[in-house]
This record gives sequence, C-alpha cells and structure tokens, in this order.
Amino acid sequence: MPKRSIDTRLDFLSPLRLIPGLGAKRVAALEESGLRTIGDLLHHFPRRYIDRSRIVPLEDVREYLGKQCTVVGSVTRTRVEPGRKSRFRVLISDETGSLEALWFHGIPYYRKAIHSGMRLCLTGKIGHFGGFQMVHPLMESLGTKKHRPDMPFLPVYPVSTAMREVNLQQKSLVKAVDWCLRNLKHYPQILPRCIEDKKGFPPMSECIRSLHFPQDLSRLESYRERVRYEELYQTALALRWNRRKFALPGRSMCRGDMVNTVRKALPFSLTKDQDRALESLLASAEASTRMHSLLQGDVGSGKTVVALLACLPALNEGYQVAWLSPTEVLARQSRSVVEKWLEVLGVQPELLTAGRPVAKQKAILSGLKSATIRFVIGTHSLIQERVTFRKLGIIVIDEQQRFGVEQRLALQAKDPAADFLLMSATPIPQTLAKTLYGDLEVVTIHKRPVGRKPVSTHYVPKSKRAAMEKFIAARIENGEQAFYIVPRIEQSDPEDTLSDSVTVATRLRKGMLGAFPVGIVHGKMSNEQVEDEMKAFSEGKTKVLVATTVVEVGVDVPAATIMVIENAERFGLCQLHQLRGRVGRGGGKAYCFLPANETYEGGVAERIRRFCRTEDGFEIAELDLRLRGPGEITGTRQAGFDELRFADIIR
Repeated sequence: MPKRSIDTRLDFLSPLRLIPGLGAKRVAALEESGLRTIGDLLHHFPRRYIDRSRIVPLEDVREYLGKQCTVVGSVTRTRVEPGRKSRFRVLISDETGSLEALWFHGIPYYRKAIHSGMRLCLTGKIGHFGGFQMVHPLMESLGTKKHRPDMPFLPVYPVSTAMREVNLQQKSLVKAVDWCLRNLKHYPQILPRCIEDKKGFPPMSECIRSLHFPQDLSRLESYRERVRYEELYQTALALRWNRRKFALPGRSMCRGDMVNTVRKALPFSLTKDQDRALESLLASAEASTRMHSLLQGDVGSGKTVVALLACLPALNEGYQVAWLSPTEVLARQSRSVVEKWLEVLGVQPELLTAGRPVAKQKAILSGLKSATIRFVIGTHSLIQERVTFRKLGIIVIDEQQRFGVEQRLALQAKDPAADFLLMSATPIPQTLAKTLYGDLEVVTIHKRPVGRKPVSTHYVPKSKRAAMEKFIAARIENGEQAFYIVPRIEQSDPEDTLSDSVTVATRLRKGMLGAFPVGIVHGKMSNEQVEDEMKAFSEGKTKVLVATTVVEVGVDVPAATIMVIENAERFGLCQLHQLRGRVGRGGGKAYCFLPANETYEGGVAERIRRFCRTEDGFEIAELDLRLRGPGEITGTRQAGFDELRFADIIR
C-alpha cells in the first residue's frame, strides 16, 4: 500500500483521517468522543504522566519492592511456558544485575516483538517470586544502542468507551499526537501578541508540545496557565458574538392597565423580589431595543407569575405570546395556570403539542397565522417551520436550560423583533450567570414567597426503609399524597439494582402502601394515559404516584407533601432540588426521602449529605456546577466541561 502523503497545509481544522494508523472505525470512535479535528486531538491533554525520568540500576530494584520504577536492560533470554495458564518470560540484564519480566496476556504479540540482544525500557511494580520480577510491565523497545526512552514522562490520556471498543489505546494515541506535532506547520494565533508579551506566555506551540510530552514537570503549570487564559479569552469572544446574534431591534410595548387588572385578580400578593424582577422586565418591554432576558430563581420563587405579567405589554399592544415548555406535562400544567390567571382579561390560551388531535393542531396553526389566537403554550412543536405568527410580540422559554442556542434561534426566526424571555429554576450566582449567559440580561428572584416551609430532607439507609414507608402510610391516612421518583421506566437486567417505575409500583401495591391507590407515569405512556394519571393524582384519587423525571418541573399538587427519590446518586443535585420542589406547595410540612439500595461512599456520600443540609438553590446549583460542569457554554449541550480543558469557569 502506498504511503499516505502529508498535506503541507495541515492545520488545527484538518480532519483526523489524515493521521496514519487511524482507520475509519477509529476516526469514528474519536468523533463520537468529541474529537473531530487535529486541533481537537491536540487539546485532548493527558490526565497524568508515567514518570520514567529516573532509570533504576537492576541491582537496586530491591529498594522498590511493591513500588513502581523504570529499568533498562538487554534481553538475554525469552521463554514461553506452555499449559492451561501459559506465560511469556523475558530476562533482561545490565552491568549490575538481572530482572525477569512476565506476561500472561498478549503472548503472541510480545513473543514476536521481543528478541535477544534488543534493549528494553520496562516500567512497572517490582515483585519477588523466586527472584525480582515485573508482571505485565509497560514496555518500550530502545533498539540496541539507546539507554533511556525519548519520553521521560509518558502521557496517559483519557480514553472513552467508544475508543476502547476499537482498541484505540494509549500507545495509538501517543503515536497519533506525536505525528501531528511533527507534521503541523501552523498554529493559530488566538491571543493578540501584546497580551502574550504582557503576560510573558510561551508560544502556544511550545505549550501544546510540552503538555503532551514534557521534559520537565516543573514547568507544566506555566503551560497550563497559557492554555487556561486562551480558553477563557475564546469564551469571552464567543459570548460577545452571541450577544450580537441576539441583539436585534425590537418594539416598544406599553403595559397599559392589564398588569394591574391581573394583579388585583390574583389570590396572592407579589413579594418585593417578584415586584423588583417584574419592573425590570416591564422596563425592557417598553424599551425600543428587543428584550433578551433570563429570569432565574429558586424552586417555588414564583417565576411563572412574573413571566406571565411580563407578557401583558405584548397582549396590551395587540401582539401574540408564544410560551415554550420542555415537556407535555409542564405545558399542560402551565396552560392550566395561565388560563386561570388570564380569565379576567378574557384571553384564552391554547395548547400546541404533538399529542393533540391533528384537526385541533390545524385549527391552532390557522389561529396563530391569523392572530385570532393571542396566547399559545406548547412543546417543541412551536419550533416547527409550519408554525407561523401574524403578530408575535414575546417568546417565553420555560426551563431554558433544556433548550439549546439553535432552538432559541429557531424561535427567534418566527419574528426577529419579538421580545425574548427565558426562565430557569436552576439558579446560579449573579456574577457567574453573567459569565455563562453573556448574551442575556439576568433578572433574579432571590427569595421564595412567605409561608413556604423548608422541605425536611433525609437520607434513608436500607435498614430504615420499612420505617420510612410506615411513616408515609400514616401521612397518607391524614389526606396527604406522595411521589416516588425512579431513574428509569423498566428493568432491563435482572441483576441490576437500579430502581424502575414498574417494579417499584408493583412492590408498593403489595407492601405497606398497598391500601392506597398507586398510579404510574413515565415517558412510554401515551399522552392521554399521562394526562389521566396526572389528573387522578391532582384530584386526590391516586395517593401515591410512581414516576420518572417527567414530573421534575411544573407539577403543582398542593396535597403532595412527600417526595421519595430512589437511587438519588443517579441524579444531579439541581435535578434533586427540582424534584424536591414538587412537594410542600400547599404550605404544609413536607418531606423528601433519599433511600439507598446500598451504602453511599466517598464523593457520593458527601453530595447526598450536602444536599440534605441545604435548601438554598443557589448553593446547590454552584456545587452541582463544580461536580458536573456548566456544559458547552456557547453551544447546546448542558453538562460537562466540554470546551474548557484547564480553565475553571466557576473560579
């Protein structure tokens, strides 16, 4: 086969298929792991290094018994021991002594690769069994003349499941990165020269090469600092570009009398925090520039009513309102609440979801096009091209963290002049919010309405599960209701201990809670089935509802005072906080239980303990960010530090 020619224009945007030794399957595995270009691969930095900088003479290996070290020697003997458990033995020697290397696996490879007279560099733990030996050491051939490896600190890269499945291991990654570094002629200049000079940063080419194949670990932090600074610089530029993408001319819309009319009809008064947030949004509506705001607040802080009141200037001026929800359950719940609050104005909100009858969907589409429908609440159906508005005034996106920039842009395309209001019940500190959402004006509701009592949260060890269910049964006897949240719909592996809705519902019906009606809700049910189950629970006909996270947001059942979350370790802290916020909404004492199938250990135990100790959504969200990451800050994914290798956005 002819050698692959090297593209002299090789740069950071060149595809991975140009790298020798990477076939189509390996390239596909790398792309699945988020590495699509040579630049991506070169920013896939090692997670640690194997120190081979000190070569230990073979006579001194006794000092490393039970410890790892690196030795170099010439092969003096190779031998295969046949049998049920065959092994390959290699004896190496230097001028001071000998050592045996032993392999139980990959014998055909090592037998072919190792021969007498060649020099080997071996790194591994020293053992003793009839003599000093290394079992399955890391091996590198040095030929016949070299006395130490070229890489004193061997990189160890993060390897994904997809990469393992195609046998793309450390050695292949080292070869691929080394090839790129040797053949890459051009490195992009991201930082201006004046910043490089002012900060005293080494060139990016030196940083990348040294972070992959360092000759001295003492300088690693200075190289990381350069990469860290450049990552944040790029993030700042991207956020500024996002702000420009969304900063379009708008229209001035006056609040009129509608806001006061609806406020007087509400069965409660707004808090000072809600008032402050509302005034900020109404001012944005009245401005000639387009509103592009994020309304954030803790669970139960009253964001929905503030967002609805912020929509009234659009209705007052004769424009339409589009309200986007992430799930059909939340869309239906929002429609029910909004319908009740808008009744005083004679405005009837419509519901547009994929589950509605085709004839009804066509009627709604026609009403939106003619503007006879003034307020619509829907799921992703609202983003479809077939949905057109005659006079769209404001777009509200509930639980915005579940949508990406692309979806925001798709809705914006319905009317570029329409105001844009996003809501999030995953609050983060104001300064961090302005960093993560640099294209948005952040409006925060800090405090929850007076009267909402804290939800008493408890970790329940396996030994106390029966006592927990006895307590729940007593509360239900008094007219209260309970949620049981599970991480999946049904069991796929009989040996798996992960809870599922079908198994849990069956167990509850046969156990201590069997005297009460037990409902079940999950994503595989039809919309009609979900609606029937939710209605039965809301009306108190069902006392216990077993559900997946389809009830994470938007479900408001005043009599629900108990939240049981099975396998809590499988959820993020913000998700746990959202689920906990579904109970106690009627003002009564509420409880959240986190039963464990096994004892939580290490970091998991600390996460659960910290969650039980606090109800502060801002504190929980910051901890969750530290543990899980803010996601592709300028993209559409919402979990993991996908863009930042060294920079800490939270710090």
